[in-house]
Amino acid sequence: MGGKPANVYDPLFDLGSLSDGQRTEFSQHRLTTAFSVDGAILLHFATMGLFSLIYFGLMHSKLPMVKHDDFGARRAIGFSFIPFFNLYWVFKFWLRLVARVNLQMRLRGLRPAVSKRFMLATVIVSLIPGANLASLVVHPIFIGRMQSMCNRIVPEASGQYKIMFERL
Repeated sequence: MGGKPANVYDPLFDLGSLSDGQRTEFSQHRLTTAFSVDGAILLHFATMGLFSLIYFGLMHSKLPMVKHDDFGARRAIGFSFIPFFNLYWVFKFWLRLVARVNLQMRLRGLRPAVSKRFMLATVIVSLIPGANLASLVVHPIFIGRMQSMCNRIVPEASGQYKIMFERL
C-alpha cells in the first residue's frame, strides 16, 4: 500500500517520521470493548487454548492493516488448522499480533508490555514435548500481558474502559 513504511513495526522505528495522515490512519482500530485479564486467562485454560486462538485471532481484523502482508481474522484463525503449516503459522500469528498491538501502544505514547522475545519463548516452549509443561506458567503471563495491552488501547470517549467481566 503506497507510502506506508516497510518497517513500521520495528521497535526502533522513529514514529516521528510518519506524516500526520499516516499516524492517524495507523492509530485507527476497531477494538471497542476491554476484556478481563483474569477472564482471558481462565477461558484460555478452560478451552485448552481455543479461546485464545479465536479471541486474539479476531483482533487481527480489528487492528489497522499497516503493512501489505498484514492479515485478517479469517487467515489468522483458518491457517492455524492446516496440519504441519500451523507449526509455522503459530509464529507468524503471534509475532504479527504482538507487533501490531505494540505499534498501537507506541502510537499512543505507551510502553509495550510484551516483547517479541517473550512471545517467541512462549511459543517455542509450548511446542517442545516435555518442556511444554512450562507453558502452564508462561502462557498465563503472556495472555495476561497481551490482554492488558489490548485493554489499554480501548479507552472510551470519557477515558473509562468498558469491562465485560470485571471479576469472575
